Formats: sequence, C-alpha cells, structure tokens
Amino acid sequence: MPSPRRSLITTLATLLLGAGLTLAVATPAQAHDELVSSYPAADSTVSDSPAEITLSFSGELIAGMQSAAVEVIAPDGQNIATDAPSEDGTSITQHLTPNPPAGMFTVRWKVVSSDGHPISGEYTYTVAPGDTAASSPTATPSTAPQTPVPSAAATETSADNGYGGETSGGGDAFPILAAIGGAIILGGSLIVVLMVGRERRRRDRADAARAARDTTAGKDSTDES
Repeated sequence: MPSPRRSLITTLATLLLGAGLTLAVATPAQAHDELVSSYPAADSTVSDSPAEITLSFSGELIAGMQSAAVEVIAPDGQNIATDAPSEDGTSITQHLTPNPPAGMFTVRWKVVSSDGHPISGEYTYTVAPGDTAASSPTATPSTAPQTPVPSAAATETSADNGYGGETSGGGDAFPILAAIGGAIILGGSLIVVLMVGRERRRRDRADAARAARDTTAGKDSTDES
C-alpha cells in the first residue's frame, strides 16, 4: 500500500505536469492571425471614396468555401460591397459601389485564420472631399495609387458583430504563454525528481537501519545459543 508521503508526491507531480501540459497545448489556439494593415487605414480620412478596400493579415488565410466576408457600411446605412471579396495569400480585396455619400464608413470583416479558426473585426474610415492634404492648392497632384497604410489603431471586435469569428490579435501572447507552460513543466519535473530522490534516500537509510538491526539480532541469538 503506498505511503501517504508517496501519494502526496504522485498527486503533486500529476497536478504540476497536467497544468503545464494543458497550458502548452492550449497556447497554439491563441496564435491567430491579425489584421496588420488596410487601405483606407483605420480612422483615416480620404478625399475620394475608394473603388476598393484592401485588408492585409499577418498570416496566409484559408481561402475557398466563402471563408471571407466583408461589409462596408456607408453613412446612409447601405452596404456598398458589390461582390464577394477576392483572396490572395495574406490579403483580401473588396470592390465597392462607386460614388457613395461622404461621411464615416464602417468596415466589418471575417476571415479564416491560417490555424483554421475564424477571426473577425471592424474599423472605420472617413470620406471628406477637400479635407485632406491631397486637395490642398499647394499639394503636388499625383496619379499614383495609394498604398496600404498600417492600421494598428483598428478596433477588432468580438463575434457579437454577427460575423461569428474570434477576436483577432492573440498571436503576440503565444510566446509568453508557451514560455510559462514550459517553465511549469520544467519546474514540476525538477520538484518531482528532488522529492523522489529524497524519498529514495530516506527509504535506503531505513532499509540499511533495518538490515543492521537484523544483523545485530542474529548475532545476539547466536551468542545466546
């Protein structure tokens, strides 16, 4: 029958290793892709309504089976996305209805992350003719297409926006959580090794003392006879 001390060691080892393994296995689920840039950028103001918007992510998206969805809600409440978005590696492009009313636009998106989990979010941009540097008399006219601007300020929302995906932005936590899980496993293993070694030494000393007593008792019996 196991001693209470040995049972305690076994229970402690099981709890420590179980906690570490659970955390280590669970952390990859946090490594979803993130929206890293967009055009128009989040919270930006542009002078002309774009013909399309572009969203770029930190990993290659899973394409097909209508896995991506984008809505662009105009100030009058109309969705001006004209068709299904096109996917190209880490980016998706959504074409828009031309000449919508000026004002604030809300972009809502949903994609399938490279780890297989759906993620979603939203952000806003504003169309205000004459309010940007591009319309200033001193500005140099340019016909070159505008390039995507990092949208770190984008507000990425939870599944409550009706898109059914998880909030993106969890990838940065993965290295930290993985390190914590590894530390728990390593620390638990060291504690178990130390406690098992101490128990073994205690048992060896007890066996040696018992053997010494048996030897002494045997000699006493021989002397008496």
